[in-house]
Amino acid sequence: MLAFDYYEGNPRLQVILLHGLFGSAKNMTALAQGITGEARVYAYDARNHGRSHHTATHNLAELTDDLADFISEHNIQNPVLIGHSMGGLTAMAFVRHHKDIKGLVVLDIAPRSYAPGHEEEIAAQKIDISTFASRKDIDEVMATVLPSKTMRQFLQMNITRDETGQYIWMNNVEAVEVSRSRTVFPPFENPLYEGPVLGVRGLKSDYVTDADVALMHGAFPRLEYHDFADAEHWLHHTHRDELLGLIRPFLRAL
Repeated sequence: MLAFDYYEGNPRLQVILLHGLFGSAKNMTALAQGITGEARVYAYDARNHGRSHHTATHNLAELTDDLADFISEHNIQNPVLIGHSMGGLTAMAFVRHHKDIKGLVVLDIAPRSYAPGHEEEIAAQKIDISTFASRKDIDEVMATVLPSKTMRQFLQMNITRDETGQYIWMNNVEAVEVSRSRTVFPPFENPLYEGPVLGVRGLKSDYVTDADVALMHGAFPRLEYHDFADAEHWLHHTHRDELLGLIRPFLRAL
């Protein structure tokens, strides 16, 4: 069973928030709190992430099966799916075979295959941190393999202490590393999903090209798409208020 956070809200809608690779439900807290006026909200840790179970592999088919199981286990009826990056791929792959979805919000990702990448992030999380005395010490060593301070701070949200007080990584980075097909999107025929879809990309991110936007318009006939000119990939953190300004009316209209 996946670990999750629940936010009591407007009973008219139920929303499931799906985080990106090496994220967690914790990363979606601010977004969840911002939409409780429109919906009840679930945010779960994907397998191999956060507080959820670890498995030997980590691919998109498994993630979509997990989403189906989560919906069934919690008796969630006609949810709205909001997914960032890996979570967006999961949501879009899910609607290939599950059409009882009220709506879809896709953040800075497109329904296509991506190179697995993330070598620096994986290397940083393979550092043995059990003997470090402080997070400052951990950050200094992480900087040798991951120069981006923003990314280091993001990954460090996945550090906790075990029962002996030693620092440990919560993510199962080994499973992610060996699962080279984790970003392979399955084939589909248009339309992929005929319900309402809100898409947002950051123009300083390289995850969604103009060709990808055209692909999405073909896949989602009711697509509403927006660009944030000065946003990078983590737009749900850096542009939370602007994003909520789009998501709230989208949810109200469902």
